This record gives sequence, C-alpha cells and structure tokens, in this order.
Amino acid sequence: MLSYAPPTVGYTTQMTTTPFAWRHETRQLLAIALPIIAAQLLQMSMGVIDTLMAGRISPLALAAIALGTSVYSFAMLLGIGVMMAMTPTVSQLLGAGDNHLIREELRQGLWLALCVGVVAILTSMGLAQSLSWFGVEPSIIPEAQRFIYWVMWSLPFIFLAVVPRAFNEAKRNTLPMMWIQLLIMPLNILGNYLFMFGHAGFPAMGAAGAALSTGISQVVGCLLLFTYTLKTPRYRSYDLAKRMTRPDPAHMMQLLRLGLPISVSISMEVGMFMVVALLMGSFGVTAAAGHQIALNVASLTFMVPLGTAMALTVQVGNAVGAQSYELARQRGQLGILLCAGFMLFSGLNLWLWGEQIASWYSKDLAVVQAASHFLLFAALFQLGDGIQVSSAGALRGYKDTLYPMLITTFCYWVVGVALGWYLSHYTSFGASGLWIGLVSGLFMAALLLGLRFNSLSKGLINTASKETVLS
Repeated sequence: MLSYAPPTVGYTTQMTTTPFAWRHETRQLLAIALPIIAAQLLQMSMGVIDTLMAGRISPLALAAIALGTSVYSFAMLLGIGVMMAMTPTVSQLLGAGDNHLIREELRQGLWLALCVGVVAILTSMGLAQSLSWFGVEPSIIPEAQRFIYWVMWSLPFIFLAVVPRAFNEAKRNTLPMMWIQLLIMPLNILGNYLFMFGHAGFPAMGAAGAALSTGISQVVGCLLLFTYTLKTPRYRSYDLAKRMTRPDPAHMMQLLRLGLPISVSISMEVGMFMVVALLMGSFGVTAAAGHQIALNVASLTFMVPLGTAMALTVQVGNAVGAQSYELARQRGQLGILLCAGFMLFSGLNLWLWGEQIASWYSKDLAVVQAASHFLLFAALFQLGDGIQVSSAGALRGYKDTLYPMLITTFCYWVVGVALGWYLSHYTSFGASGLWIGLVSGLFMAALLLGLRFNSLSKGLINTASKETVLS
C-alpha cells in the first residue's frame, strides 16, 4: 500500500503518519522509470541507425545528417521543455483527486503544443537559413537544409504526443511509450531503406530520406499513443475523447510560465556541451574525436538518471498534489540517492575500463588515448550529473522551475563554460581544462539544486505543520 492517503475535503494539509516504505517506493519508482529509460535509449538508437545507414551513401550525407539533426534536436528540445509542464501539472491534479480538471488541462495542452510546434518550425527554418553564419562548409549547407525541411514538419506531432505521454506518466503507466518506441524503430529502418537509397520505386533522397523517415516515424508514434490513451478501458472514467474546447490563453499562459524555464534550462545544458565541443575543435582532430567518444559514453549513462528524474517528477508531484509533503520529500531523497548510487557505479566503471571502452569506438591509438583520458573526467562528473538531474526532476514535481533555471544558467555557463574556456586557453591544462569546467559546472549545479530541494521540501513541511497546529 502507499504510505499516504489523499486529503479529505476541508483539510488544507495531509501529513504522513506511517513510516516511509523504502522498498515499496523504490519498486514503484523503478517501475515508472525503467520503461522511460528504455524508450530514451531506443530513441537514441534511431539516430545511430540513421548515421550508420548514411555512412553507406557518402561522407556528405553523414555530415548533412549530423548538422541537420543538431538543428532539429535543438528546436525539438526547446519545445519539449515547454511541454514538460504537463507532467507535474497532471500529477498534482491526480494526487489532489481533482480528476475532473484533468481533461481540460490536457485539452489546453494540445493547443499549447500546436502553438509551440509553429514556433519550432519557424525556428528550424531560421536556423537552416543561417547555417553560413556559423562557418559551415558551403558544400554541406544545401544537403543539411534539405534534411531540416524534410523533418521539421513533424515537430508539432512530437509536442502533441507529450500530452498523452504526460497523462500516462502521471498515471504511472510508462510501458506503452516503450512499446510504441520499439514498434516505430523498424518503421524508421524501412523508411531509411526506401527513401535514402531509392527502393520500391521511390527516388533516392540521401540524407533527406532519413529526415522523411524520421518524421513519418514520429507521426505514427504520436497517433499510436493517442489511440491507446483514448481507447484503453483503464482511462474510460476520464472521458478523454469528449469534444474539444476552445483555446484558453490564460490557462495556456500558466502552462507556459511553468514550462518555459524548463525549456531554458535544457537549452542551457545543451548549449554548454555544444560550445565545449566547438572549443575542443581548436585543439585538433584527435582531441575533438576523443571528446566526442567520451561525451557519447557519458550521454548513454545519463539516460538512467534522466529517466529516473522524469519518474521522480510524477512521484513527487503526486504526493505534493495530495499535500503529503513529508512523503514528497522522502520520495525526492530516494530518487536522488538512487541516481547518485547508479552514477557512482557508472563512474567507477568508466575510471577502470575507460581505455577498453574507448577502443570500441576507434582503432586509432591516439584517439583512443585521448578518449580514455577524457573518460577519466567523465567518470568524475557522473555523480554530479546524477544528483543535478534528479534534483531538478524532484523540483519539477513541486512545480519549481524558475529557480532551477537560474541555477543551471549560472552553473553551466559562468562556471562550466567560462571556467573551462579560461583553463583551456590561459593555463597549461589545455583541452583537459574544458573538461574541468564541465566537472565543476555539473557539481556546482548538483550542490545548488540539492540545497534548493532540501530548502523547499523542508519549508513546505514546516508550513504545513504550523497550519495543522493552528487549525
């Protein structure tokens, strides 16, 4: 059984009186998180497959996909950041027992997704037209632009899919997203085969064919998730298929105020790693290649705390909605500890086996040595990365997004980028200085976000205790 009950009508707070069931809560958190982690890894694998298949065409196709994917992913992450406001909102409504408000929340989320989709498409078009400003090799630009144009139309569908996804996550039902991602992966491979290489009567589109295949896969995934959510008997009581209501600008602005800081936080982190990668290019091909390998390995291990953080938003938000603030704090602490424990284990393995891991990526001895050296720094920041992302996930459960945005902006750019740039250019650290900046920025974010979670969660408990005494 859960260790709390929803508040009864007329009460302003509901405090937990039973001991925290660590084992049960761990199982429940992992049951939500593991399918999310699997879905994230499957999503990443689609990009890997695109790259592998493009390698059979030409280096130009590879470069176009790499550049086009960067632009597409940037616009996609900004929009998803805004739409991530849906998960804590629905989770808190479920925890509070306000089921009658959920349907309207989802409807306004759909309108917001369409608006965000239009902005994301315009952003993609603007970036596509500005590639020459970034010093991109002129021969790559036309192919990269074609890739962007052939995939950007699918962005609104990605954001629309976040709405039923948020509802399913809030209901602790994350398996459908994993199965859908598993289903669309072979569809993406088939699309690549048909459109990239020109089989079955289709023209050979090269990199643009991979873009079209990706777009179709995303649309099919969106339709499958909507179909499941609207048709499954387990959600029949919510009457989700009832007629659509008109957009409510005030309601949409509430979601935007919550989601925009999440979007900025994501862009700050993505931007930090992008700038560091660009700065690494000044240290030569070997350093840049080694950096990319180390970053790719770190990105894979990051999927575990990232998925756990998403599940943590649900668990904490549900408890906050029920005004069980002690339970919310304990769930947050549990998730942060689990992420820290996994990343300690991950860091130890990177430290011990870094050279072996690097050799899987390249046979060039110099590249392997550079990558294994950078993996030592990646091993160090594993702990900080796990704590900062899980703390941010727990804070989203409280709908606390503004302070995390300010914290991450400072830590990623003032500490991470600025310190890394200084150490790499004005000290003897060289390329290693950039990684010292990354380690410092992530640990600073972990410290400040952890303190913010501790202060906010404890403050709500104290406030609720005072109100209980006064009543």
